[in-house]
Amino acid sequence: MHLLRQSLILSSVLASFGLTFANASTILFSNLVQPGNQYGPDGVGIGHTPSFPSAGDYLIYAVPFTPGTTATLTSIQAPLGVISGPNQLQAFLFSDSAGAPGSVIESFTLSGLPKPGPLPLLSIASGVRPVVMSGQRYWFGATGGTQTFGLWTLNLFQGNPSDGGASRIVSNGVAQSWIVGSGSRTGALQVVGDAVVPEPSYVALVVCSLLLLGLKRIR
Repeated sequence: MHLLRQSLILSSVLASFGLTFANASTILFSNLVQPGNQYGPDGVGIGHTPSFPSAGDYLIYAVPFTPGTTATLTSIQAPLGVISGPNQLQAFLFSDSAGAPGSVIESFTLSGLPKPGPLPLLSIASGVRPVVMSGQRYWFGATGGTQTFGLWTLNLFQGNPSDGGASRIVSNGVAQSWIVGSGSRTGALQVVGDAVVPEPSYVALVVCSLLLLGLKRIR
Protein backbone atom coordinates (compact mmCIF):
# COMPACT_ATOMS: atom_id res chain seq x y z
CA MET A 1 0.00 0.00 0.00
CA HIS A 2 2.87 2.31 0.89
CA LEU A 3 4.59 1.58 -2.44
CA LEU A 4 1.35 2.23 -4.33
CA ARG A 5 0.99 5.61 -2.64
CA GLN A 6 4.57 6.51 -3.60
CA SER A 7 3.93 5.48 -7.21
CA LEU A 8 0.86 7.67 -7.34
CA ILE A 9 2.86 10.59 -5.96
CA LEU A 10 5.56 10.04 -8.61
CA SER A 11 2.93 9.93 -11.37
CA SER A 12 1.42 13.19 -10.13
CA VAL A 13 4.82 14.91 -10.07
CA LEU A 14 5.65 13.80 -13.61
CA ALA A 15 2.23 14.83 -14.88
CA SER A 16 2.62 18.29 -13.34
CA PHE A 17 5.83 18.79 -15.33
CA GLY A 18 4.27 17.36 -18.51
CA LEU A 19 5.68 14.73 -20.83
CA THR A 20 8.19 16.80 -22.73
CA PHE A 21 9.62 15.28 -25.86
CA ALA A 22 11.88 16.60 -28.62
CA ASN A 23 11.83 15.69 -32.30
CA ALA A 24 15.29 14.71 -33.48
CA SER A 25 15.61 14.83 -37.28
CA THR A 26 17.47 11.77 -38.46
CA ILE A 27 18.15 9.71 -41.58
CA LEU A 28 15.88 6.68 -41.30
CA PHE A 29 17.25 4.97 -44.41
CA SER A 30 19.84 5.67 -47.09
CA ASN A 31 21.36 3.63 -49.90
CA LEU A 32 23.69 6.48 -50.86
CA VAL A 33 27.43 5.97 -50.53
CA GLN A 34 29.39 8.17 -48.16
CA PRO A 35 31.08 10.53 -48.04
CA GLY A 36 29.13 12.98 -50.13
CA ASN A 37 25.85 11.12 -50.77
CA GLN A 38 27.20 9.39 -53.89
CA TYR A 39 24.97 7.62 -56.42
CA GLY A 40 24.61 6.99 -60.16
CA PRO A 41 25.53 7.72 -62.84
CA ASP A 42 23.10 5.41 -64.67
CA GLY A 43 19.38 5.28 -64.06
CA VAL A 44 16.12 3.45 -64.68
CA GLY A 45 13.38 4.75 -66.98
CA ILE A 46 9.93 5.25 -65.45
CA GLY A 47 6.56 6.12 -66.93
CA HIS A 48 5.92 5.95 -70.69
CA THR A 49 9.36 4.77 -71.76
CA PRO A 50 10.40 3.94 -75.37
CA SER A 51 9.85 0.25 -74.57
CA PHE A 52 6.09 0.89 -74.67
CA PRO A 53 4.97 1.28 -78.30
CA SER A 54 1.31 1.63 -77.31
CA ALA A 55 0.06 4.95 -76.02
CA GLY A 56 -1.23 4.71 -72.47
CA ASP A 57 1.18 1.99 -71.32
CA TYR A 58 3.66 2.87 -68.58
CA LEU A 59 5.93 1.58 -65.82
CA ILE A 60 5.85 2.21 -62.06
CA TYR A 61 9.16 1.58 -60.31
CA ALA A 62 9.52 1.24 -56.52
CA VAL A 63 12.43 0.95 -54.10
CA PRO A 64 12.20 -0.85 -50.73
CA PHE A 65 13.41 0.70 -47.51
CA THR A 66 13.41 -0.34 -43.87
CA PRO A 67 13.67 2.43 -41.25
CA GLY A 68 16.40 2.04 -38.67
CA THR A 69 14.20 3.59 -35.99
CA THR A 70 10.52 4.30 -35.40
CA ALA A 71 9.84 7.89 -36.40
CA THR A 72 7.53 10.37 -38.08
CA LEU A 73 8.48 10.43 -41.77
CA THR A 74 9.08 14.03 -42.87
CA SER A 75 10.71 13.81 -46.30
CA ILE A 76 11.91 11.45 -49.01
CA GLN A 77 14.91 12.27 -51.21
CA ALA A 78 15.54 10.77 -54.64
CA PRO A 79 17.29 11.88 -57.87
CA LEU A 80 14.33 12.12 -60.27
CA GLY A 81 14.14 13.85 -63.67
CA VAL A 82 12.11 14.09 -66.87
CA ILE A 83 13.43 13.08 -70.30
CA SER A 84 10.37 13.87 -72.41
CA GLY A 85 6.70 14.69 -72.09
CA PRO A 86 4.98 16.90 -69.52
CA ASN A 87 7.23 17.90 -66.64
CA GLN A 88 5.38 15.94 -64.01
CA LEU A 89 5.83 12.68 -62.13
CA GLN A 90 3.65 10.84 -59.67
CA ALA A 91 5.25 9.31 -56.59
CA PHE A 92 3.90 7.03 -53.88
CA LEU A 93 4.75 5.79 -50.41
CA PHE A 94 3.59 2.18 -50.13
CA SER A 95 3.24 -0.28 -47.31
CA ASP A 96 4.69 -3.76 -47.85
CA SER A 97 2.58 -6.73 -48.84
CA ALA A 98 4.34 -10.10 -48.94
CA GLY A 99 7.62 -8.57 -50.12
CA ALA A 100 6.11 -6.26 -52.75
CA PRO A 101 4.53 -2.78 -52.66
CA GLY A 102 1.14 -2.89 -50.95
CA SER A 103 -1.40 -0.16 -50.27
CA VAL A 104 -0.67 3.53 -50.86
CA ILE A 105 0.11 5.43 -47.65
CA GLU A 106 0.71 8.78 -49.36
CA SER A 107 0.89 10.08 -52.94
CA PHE A 108 2.84 13.03 -54.35
CA THR A 109 2.66 15.11 -57.54
CA LEU A 110 6.11 16.32 -58.59
CA SER A 111 6.79 19.07 -61.12
CA GLY A 112 9.61 21.40 -62.12
CA LEU A 113 11.94 18.44 -62.44
CA PRO A 114 15.39 18.67 -64.08
CA LYS A 115 16.35 17.24 -67.45
CA PRO A 116 18.80 14.31 -67.65
CA GLY A 117 22.35 14.92 -66.55
CA PRO A 118 23.71 14.59 -63.03
CA LEU A 119 20.33 14.63 -61.30
CA PRO A 120 20.35 16.25 -57.84
CA LEU A 121 18.55 14.74 -54.89
CA LEU A 122 14.97 15.98 -54.93
CA SER A 123 13.55 16.48 -51.44
CA ILE A 124 9.86 15.54 -51.28
CA ALA A 125 8.10 16.78 -48.13
CA SER A 126 5.45 14.55 -46.60
CA GLY A 127 2.12 16.18 -45.88
CA VAL A 128 0.71 13.15 -44.09
CA ARG A 129 3.85 12.61 -41.93
CA PRO A 130 3.06 8.97 -41.18
CA VAL A 131 4.78 7.08 -38.39
CA VAL A 132 7.03 4.41 -39.89
CA MET A 133 8.12 1.50 -37.74
CA SER A 134 11.67 0.33 -37.16
CA GLY A 135 12.44 -2.94 -38.93
CA GLN A 136 9.30 -2.81 -41.09
CA ARG A 137 9.64 -2.63 -44.87
CA TYR A 138 8.08 0.16 -46.93
CA TRP A 139 8.36 1.17 -50.59
CA PHE A 140 8.78 4.45 -52.42
CA GLY A 141 7.68 4.40 -56.05
CA ALA A 142 7.49 6.81 -58.97
CA THR A 143 6.13 6.94 -62.51
CA GLY A 144 5.62 9.36 -65.38
CA GLY A 145 2.22 7.88 -66.15
CA THR A 146 0.88 7.63 -69.69
CA GLN A 147 2.69 10.67 -71.15
CA THR A 148 5.97 11.34 -69.37
CA PHE A 149 9.25 9.47 -69.79
CA GLY A 150 11.06 9.97 -66.50
CA LEU A 151 14.39 8.89 -65.03
CA TRP A 152 15.43 7.72 -61.58
CA THR A 153 19.20 7.59 -61.00
CA LEU A 154 20.39 4.33 -59.43
CA ASN A 155 22.56 3.89 -56.37
CA LEU A 156 26.22 3.05 -56.86
CA PHE A 157 27.13 -0.51 -57.82
CA GLN A 158 27.62 -2.56 -54.64
CA GLY A 159 27.08 -6.28 -54.20
CA ASN A 160 24.63 -7.92 -56.59
CA PRO A 161 24.49 -5.74 -59.74
CA SER A 162 21.01 -6.89 -60.76
CA ASP A 163 17.91 -4.85 -59.99
CA GLY A 164 16.53 -5.00 -56.45
CA GLY A 165 13.48 -2.80 -56.94
CA ALA A 166 9.91 -3.60 -57.90
CA SER A 167 8.37 -2.88 -61.31
CA ARG A 168 4.72 -2.78 -62.32
CA ILE A 169 3.51 -2.38 -65.91
CA VAL A 170 0.15 -0.74 -66.55
CA SER A 171 -1.14 -1.78 -69.98
CA ASN A 172 -4.40 -0.51 -71.45
CA GLY A 173 -5.34 0.76 -68.02
CA VAL A 174 -4.83 -2.63 -66.35
CA ALA A 175 -2.13 -2.89 -63.68
CA GLN A 176 -0.12 -6.11 -63.84
CA SER A 177 1.47 -7.83 -60.85
CA TRP A 178 4.60 -6.38 -59.28
CA ILE A 179 7.88 -7.97 -60.38
CA VAL A 180 10.45 -7.75 -57.57
CA GLY A 181 14.16 -8.06 -58.35
CA SER A 182 16.62 -10.01 -56.20
CA GLY A 183 19.66 -7.74 -56.62
CA SER A 184 21.00 -4.79 -54.65
CA ARG A 185 20.94 -2.02 -57.28
CA THR A 186 17.88 0.18 -56.97
CA GLY A 187 16.93 3.80 -57.40
CA ALA A 188 18.96 6.02 -55.09
CA LEU A 189 16.92 6.87 -52.01
CA GLN A 190 17.18 8.59 -48.66
CA VAL A 191 14.38 8.83 -46.09
CA VAL A 192 14.33 11.43 -43.30
CA GLY A 193 12.14 11.60 -40.22
CA ASP A 194 11.71 12.92 -36.70
CA ALA A 195 12.49 10.36 -34.02
CA VAL A 196 10.71 11.18 -30.76
CA VAL A 197 13.14 11.31 -27.83
CA PRO A 198 12.65 12.56 -24.26
CA GLU A 199 14.02 16.00 -23.38
CA PRO A 200 17.11 15.81 -21.10
CA SER A 201 15.22 17.72 -18.38
CA TYR A 202 12.46 15.11 -18.44
CA VAL A 203 14.96 12.24 -18.20
CA ALA A 204 16.69 13.95 -15.26
CA LEU A 205 13.36 14.42 -13.50
CA VAL A 206 12.46 10.75 -13.88
CA VAL A 207 15.86 9.62 -12.57
CA CYS A 208 15.71 11.92 -9.55
CA SER A 209 12.17 10.85 -8.73
CA LEU A 210 13.08 7.18 -8.90
CA LEU A 211 16.11 7.77 -6.66
CA LEU A 212 13.92 9.52 -4.09
CA LEU A 213 11.47 6.64 -4.07
CA GLY A 214 14.35 4.22 -3.64
CA LEU A 215 15.70 6.15 -0.65
CA LYS A 216 12.26 6.20 1.00
CA ARG A 217 11.90 2.44 0.56
CA ILE A 218 15.31 1.86 2.19
CA ARG A 219 14.29 3.95 5.20
